[in-house]
Order: sequence, then structure tokens, then C-alpha cells
Amino acid sequence: MLPEPHDFNQRRLPAWQGPRGACPSLAAPMETGDGWLARLPPLITPLEGDDVITLCEAAERFGNGLIEVTRRGNLQLRGLAEGAHRELADYLTRRLSRHWLESGVPAVSIDPLMDVDEAIDAPTRLLARRLRSQILTGAPSRLAPKCAVVIDAGGWAGLAGLTGDIHLRLDGDRGGWIGVAGNHGSATWLGWMVASKLSSAVLGLLSEIDMLGPRARGQHLLAHVSIYTLCDVLGCRPGAPPPRSGLYRGPDAGARRQRDVLDVVWPFGQMQALALLRFTREALRCGALAFAAAPGRHWRILCREHADIEAIIRAARQAGLIVADDDARLAIMACTGAPGCASALMVTHDTARTLSTDWSRWFDDSVRLHLSGCAKGCASLDVCTFTLVGMARGIGLVFQGNPRGVPRLIADDTAALGAAFEHLAHTLAREGHALPLEAGILARVGEERIVALLRVGSGHGAGG
Repeated sequence: MLPEPHDFNQRRLPAWQGPRGACPSLAAPMETGDGWLARLPPLITPLEGDDVITLCEAAERFGNGLIEVTRRGNLQLRGLAEGAHRELADYLTRRLSRHWLESGVPAVSIDPLMDVDEAIDAPTRLLARRLRSQILTGAPSRLAPKCAVVIDAGGWAGLAGLTGDIHLRLDGDRGGWIGVAGNHGSATWLGWMVASKLSSAVLGLLSEIDMLGPRARGQHLLAHVSIYTLCDVLGCRPGAPPPRSGLYRGPDAGARRQRDVLDVVWPFGQMQALALLRFTREALRCGALAFAAAPGRHWRILCREHADIEAIIRAARQAGLIVADDDARLAIMACTGAPGCASALMVTHDTARTLSTDWSRWFDDSVRLHLSGCAKGCASLDVCTFTLVGMARGIGLVFQGNPRGVPRLIADDTAALGAAFEHLAHTLAREGHALPLEAGILARVGEERIVALLRVGSGHGAGG
């Protein structure tokens, strides 16, 4: 049996029970270092060209011209003046609301390209929408603000890479697999259930999460209840779905083999509105029809049958978008950083762009870098080879960890980081390790030696 709420709270108060706000929205924006941040509701259909132009105009008119695609594939505008969100909400609602899903807690995600994906049949689309409605209607009202359910209907893209507290992988309209705390590749799968029982199973799991406290998430359910107990409650056998495509970190070149779709990635999830506006107009001229944000900060472009795909790729590259899966920027995560975030102690995006210039010469794609303006880890709490954290005294490194680890001071400022990593790579190369270095080599070298080499390279000689 699961612990009662009072038993759980008396036993311990984990860190995740501490204060944590809800996600920003058009109605309730969040104050940041560069003004207010407003997030649009999730998309249910792609944006047409005129809709993207409207979004760009709104970013310039009401904000500072910065548009972002979040890790979960949501659009948001930065730099709003205090109180401007009301006018912005009215402006966008009148023009774009036909593309939006209604918001709620938990956030229940479905693929905005589902209706144009030829690999998903009509009954499966209907099941996905019905499940979403049933979950939003029946879910407990006091779930954690960021609690999320993902409904992956399949298809060439889908939501396989999107993490949820509950992750559903539909098996046509017959039923589907239920997973907890992860995406298709990382979730703990409980097993397959017939379609008629899926919504009640999800609602049951959400109720169990709710019993653990107002900040509990899917991983906390797994920490307190065995998967066999959960399977017994749901009436299913433990089992995982078959392997799934759609787990791409970089642009999905295979998309063009499925239909006339181009998949690109926003670097660090951010674009200037004017750059996006120019790209959108050129893409429309070359045969683009519609655009959709997707998980992983992807931007999917639906094109006419005989669109000039190569011309659109050239325009995307000129706009600064990531169009190749070997782009070094894909190995780097960065939060908004300074000056956009009031908590940040490091400029992240400019630093990431500078480091990306030589990153692929120093390290292969197994080596991940995360730049976090502070220890909160808003961009990600995933474990990375190198996590750089802004500190009052300079730049700290958490090796093979996340921003909430204990950082070791390696540089006085971001300007020294390029020299630091170059010194690390070239020193290890002189010792016989081939460039680009692999994550396994760095693990064998060890944290102490890596910290020492980075400090020498950056000119920082003090102890951490």
C-alpha cells in the first residue's frame, strides 16, 4: 500500500517539497531579468506562415524581440513590460487561439502534427484527443504545477522524446503502453492496456502521485512503490513497447523521406523575431506551408509537394538555425542566463556560441556540456559530462553531474573558458588520447585531473 499523505510528510520533507512556482502563461507571466516572460498554450495544429509572422510582430511590439522554444516544445516571448501581458494575450488570442490546446494541470501533450501525419490513422487521433480530455477532466486538482502527461500517438515524429510523469505510447486505437517518469527511452514501463482502460489507469497513477504531496512527481512514485505493485493495481503485466523512432537530438533528416517535412532546431531554444520573420518569409517563398514547435527545441516545417527543400535549408542556415545533426551546438545546453535571468551569474548563450566553434574538434558527441547561470538548473537536471555553473566568484564545474551538484571553481570568468577546454583537450592529446575525446576517456582521467587542467588553461590557480 502507498503511504498516506500525513505519514509521508512526517517521515521526511525532500527538497522537491520546497516552494516551486507554476509555469508562466499569457495570463500569468513570470518576471525575469529582462522583463516579463509569457508562454503560449501548447499547439494543437501547426502555425501557418501568417501566424508565425504575427508571433514575430507581437515579440517586437510587446517584448524585446526574443522568441523561445522550450525543451517541451512550447513557444514563449521575453522582455515584456510590466502589465503588457494583458494586451499581448488579447492580441494573440484573437489571432492564434484556433491553434491552441486548453491549458490545465497536469499538462497533457499531444503532437500538433498528428492531423497531417500520414502514419497516424483517424481512430488513433480520436483516441489521443479523447484521452486528453478525460485526463484533464478527472485529474486531481492539487498536482505539482509542472506535472505532465504525454500521449504519443506514434507517426514519423510524435512525442517519443518528450518526458512526462506519465508517458503513454498508443498502439493504434487498440490500446497502449503506460510508462512512468521519462520518455520512450527512459520511462519505467508498466505494460500494455486496452484503450477503454487507459484513462482510468492514468488517473489512478496521478491520484497516487497526488497522495505523496503537492510537489510529488512520477519519479517519487517509483521511489515509494514497486513497479510490480503498480502493475498489480492497474491489472497489467510489466512490459515495454517496441523500439521507437523520433528520439532525435538533432534535425531528423528522415522526415523528408516520410513526407515533405523539414526538421530543424533552434540553437539553445532562442531566436530573434526579425531573424525568424525573414526566414519564414523566405521559406514560404520556397514552398513552406506551416510550422510547428516540437520537443527538444525542434521547429518542423511542412512543405508543398514540390517545395525547394534545399533552398529552405540554406535560408535556415543563414538564419542561424541548426540544420545538420553534427552541429556542435546540439551537444550544448544553455539556460537563458544573464542578463535575461535575474538569478544568473553567467552569460550563457554567448558563451555557448563561442565554445561551439571548436567544441567538435576537442570532444565527440558523447561529451555533453550544460551552461547554467546559477545552481537551479532550469534548462535541465540531466547529468552531463561538463556542467558549468555561474558563481559569485567565477565559473564552477560539476563533472558528470547537474547544476545542483557541488561546483569546483575552474575560471574567473567566461572569457577564459575556451582556453581552459583547449588546454584540457590538447594536454590529453599529447598524452596519447585521440581527438576528439570521448566521454569514457574523460571519465577515466577523472575529476581531479580535469579540474586541475581546466584551471591551468583558464589561468585560475587558486584551489576550489
